Amino acid sequence: MMTIADELKRIAMGEILSDEWSREVYSVDASHYSIKPSVILFPLDEGDLAEICRYGYSKNVSITARGAGTGLLGQSLNDNIIIDFTKHMNKILEIESDYVIVQPGIVKGVLDNELKKKGKFLPPDPASSNYCTIGGMIANNSSGVHTLGYGSTIDYLNTINVVYSDGNLRTIGGGNTHTNTNINYDKSHTEDEKDDKITKLYRLLSLCSNIELIKNKYPNVTKNSCGYRLDEVIRNKKFFAHKLFAASEGTLGLVTSAKLRILDIPLYRTTIVFGFNDLLSAMGAVPLILKFSPIALEMMDETVLQNFQESSYKVKNKDGKQRGNGCLLFVEFAGDKLMDVEQKFAGCKEKLSSMSSLIESVSDEQSSVRIWRARKNALNNITKLTVGSRKPLGLIEDTVVSPNVLCDYAQFILQKYIENKLDYVIYGHAGNGNLHTRPMINTESQNEIKLYDHLAEEVFSKAISCSGTITGEHGDGIARTKYIEFMYGSQVVSIFQQIKKIFDPKFIMNPGKKVVNRL
Repeated sequence: MMTIADELKRIAMGEILSDEWSREVYSVDASHYSIKPSVILFPLDEGDLAEICRYGYSKNVSITARGAGTGLLGQSLNDNIIIDFTKHMNKILEIESDYVIVQPGIVKGVLDNELKKKGKFLPPDPASSNYCTIGGMIANNSSGVHTLGYGSTIDYLNTINVVYSDGNLRTIGGGNTHTNTNINYDKSHTEDEKDDKITKLYRLLSLCSNIELIKNKYPNVTKNSCGYRLDEVIRNKKFFAHKLFAASEGTLGLVTSAKLRILDIPLYRTTIVFGFNDLLSAMGAVPLILKFSPIALEMMDETVLQNFQESSYKVKNKDGKQRGNGCLLFVEFAGDKLMDVEQKFAGCKEKLSSMSSLIESVSDEQSSVRIWRARKNALNNITKLTVGSRKPLGLIEDTVVSPNVLCDYAQFILQKYIENKLDYVIYGHAGNGNLHTRPMINTESQNEIKLYDHLAEEVFSKAISCSGTITGEHGDGIARTKYIEFMYGSQVVSIFQQIKKIFDPKFIMNPGKKVVNRL
């Protein structure tokens, strides 16, 4: 019998890898999972990709898209076909004054450099920006340190070209609208080429019962990557079908190009680092800082700082000696009016003067980049803590609650670590109420794994009770998909299952993520 690789050599135009070494390389990503694929393909263009999808559809062979493999929960792993966009489908197709059109394999850092030449930027800036791809950012609905001021990837997605599981190509987004009794329909296709999948999606989500369900079940937070973002698809009584694909992790179709909104780089910015005695005192200051409308408000706790190379970010006492249990807040103000930026900085500095120390404040680009590089290196520092099977394990590492309850929520997490005698690390996007925390777990100990599973249920329950989410930007992947029903309930999951059946009736698109069980 012919192997999958042999059969695809008759169909695909791009390179095909099926040797043992390549399969081993593509069996891992930034998570702790390992799944060896049968074959890796590098499509030349969307036509080539369409042929590959038609093959998979006809043979019931699963397909998973991969960018840089920076997903933290196994999103890009699959035991059959892996599609790597980074070799050929990695181009900027068009740059205009307010948008850019790119292919999924382009690296965010490469795009940033090109946009900067024109005084523009695409705001979502995950820590992996220097190597993650736009396709992966759409799939996860990535955010970053400036999400507080600018929003997530879903907020910048205007139009996408997609190849469905059956190989059909469609353009989704933009177009005209027509009125419905419940929501307005932002058409994603031309009149002469109707997309039945989008029409079915519209009919499903326009049901009054489903509109009300989505309204009541989705979290009240500024970022969310759990499940399908139906709250954005039918936002403000309008229908934006293309936003379904943000945070979908390649489970509904493969994006071949995307039109993204871009902004002017602000003329002025000031970046400040404040030092606090401990995590809870820093979290208590977050609502006060938010009153001054920063575009970024980030946190690094002493659990991260103690492994940090940059000595200037060690929290110190007034006598200059290093202080234990410290916590830093990174705050940034930006805009096109210097006076506004300066006033916000001065007001914030004055407000925090009695509860923190001013570690550093800068207004030049080079120094600001240095500070944010330090913050973005937090995860890299954390991964170095792995010793054998004892690892800083991710699962509860991306919860989000309202900043107004963040201090109480952080205290709850710390108490759970104390009760379970767990070492931990914690940092995150404090302004969004998004904490990145990982306990140190011996992955070879069944007792510790069971302990962690119980801890996850407790932490997720607490986040949900605060109208929060179990993942703000990292997504569900293999690890968190089983908790989606815990997050939304069975009725919303039933809608997810119906959507999956509409777009991927054979369940071949990145199986095991977002939706596990068929209807």
